[in-house]
Amino acid sequence: MTSGLLILQVMYKKLLLILILLVGTSLFADLQIQISDNKEINIKTVYFGETAYYSANQLANEYNIRIYNRKATGKFVFYFPKKKVKVTANSSFIMVDQNIIHMISPAIQAGQEIFVPVHSFNDILSRYIYTDLNYTFVEDDHPLIFAVPADQPKQQVVTADPGEVFIQDIDFEEKKNGTVIILKTNGNFSSQDYSYFFKDNNYYYFTIYKCKGNVERFSEQNPTSSIAYTKLISSENSTQIIFKLNEDFNSSDVHFDPNTKEFTISLFLPLNEAIKEKIATAKKAWIVDTIVLDPGHGGKDPGTPGRWNFMHEKDIVLDVVLRLGRLLEKETDLNVVYTRKTDTFPPLWKRTQIANQSNGKLFLSFHVNAAESKYARGFEIYLLRPGRSDEAIKVAEAENAVIKLESQEDQKKYENYDNISNIIANMIHSSNMKDSEVFAEILSNNFSQKVKQKNRGVKQAGFYVLVGASMPKVLIELGYNSNWSEAKRLNTRRYRQLIAETIFNSIVEFKIKSDNSME
Repeated sequence: MTSGLLILQVMYKKLLLILILLVGTSLFADLQIQISDNKEINIKTVYFGETAYYSANQLANEYNIRIYNRKATGKFVFYFPKKKVKVTANSSFIMVDQNIIHMISPAIQAGQEIFVPVHSFNDILSRYIYTDLNYTFVEDDHPLIFAVPADQPKQQVVTADPGEVFIQDIDFEEKKNGTVIILKTNGNFSSQDYSYFFKDNNYYYFTIYKCKGNVERFSEQNPTSSIAYTKLISSENSTQIIFKLNEDFNSSDVHFDPNTKEFTISLFLPLNEAIKEKIATAKKAWIVDTIVLDPGHGGKDPGTPGRWNFMHEKDIVLDVVLRLGRLLEKETDLNVVYTRKTDTFPPLWKRTQIANQSNGKLFLSFHVNAAESKYARGFEIYLLRPGRSDEAIKVAEAENAVIKLESQEDQKKYENYDNISNIIANMIHSSNMKDSEVFAEILSNNFSQKVKQKNRGVKQAGFYVLVGASMPKVLIELGYNSNWSEAKRLNTRRYRQLIAETIFNSIVEFKIKSDNSME
């Protein structure tokens, strides 16, 4: 198991370096950044998949921001004005002071630089560092513009016109629930650059600013069965397209893709009862209604042993789980499933089988950590991903070692659990990974605010107990039984109740957020 995880870590790092080398100049673009003191700089961006990245190091150097890099863990610390930002390689979570925030894509390390997703990282900067930061990101020869407040009042950022922007083509596609209109352009637009609305249920108006169009070419009769005609009106500063509708569309959605430079306009028809029923059934399948609680270890496996006449890990986590379960059963209508409620020893594979058979919507595995150093302390939250740091790998090895206490027949079930393809398959093919990250962020922030315990962050490792659970899933290390003061706190009923209440509130918050996303 150790060799498999270490090989995976090395392969992953090599893969990132190879990607950077193979990209060369074909996927890089020289982009201009202009800040409020009129200083202009150039910065490179690169696409990984469909996500644009740039070097946070280069940006920091231009702003004279101090950087600390801990090579052993891939952690970069940026000392912005009055704020400290921690970015970790291969993780989509960053920390701004004590706030843990989730980016849409993970940070990527290449050599001594850390690359961050353009939009996610800049949005975080505008929320927490520079509250009136403005930026515009476009491809090719267009500039990436930052307007960062200096000591003087904010200035308006003006860029040179790179050339006229035109609507190049319009395509229509009929769907069962409406019509899709594709507008192809040669420009890039922000959400402030276009507007749209229905008028009298018979017309749909779409306006693009800073764009022109060929009036004769794109004004036509009956382009598709649901649209009677299109009429294009072009002025010096904008272009408006009027769609005369043959159908009673009742809603619309517009999305601009900066990669293809295309607008996708979706016009929706009212839903019939059959479609409504199918949607309701599909939504119900994603509603968070069943929580699976897994107190680690148990029976012949004490977990981290209690010292100083304190409790073993198995007893601490069982008590927390039972307290949490009582809160959920009393205060909510959630179905609560336990992998064990007594001092028994279910094998790891059986725990995920219980979760899947109960159709769980959130799987939480509870543990207590230990370390050689008596000073190690704090709580940690783990997601199922290949182990990135030596510390995370050691934690996974310690928790996975429990299989040695299982029968020979049970042990055979884990033969390929730490195989690179198996772990990555569980990551990529699971639509639940994002929900796992959302819950981890909620729980981490609540622990910091309510429990006042050292936050060691959200990490990643290949835990056997998480492999195979077909739902959002996290493993929680509640603290260190090898630290006297922390072990003492874990042995008090009041502290365990506080932990249970904090996790309870996090589950409720996650359920509300998840269920609302289905509306």
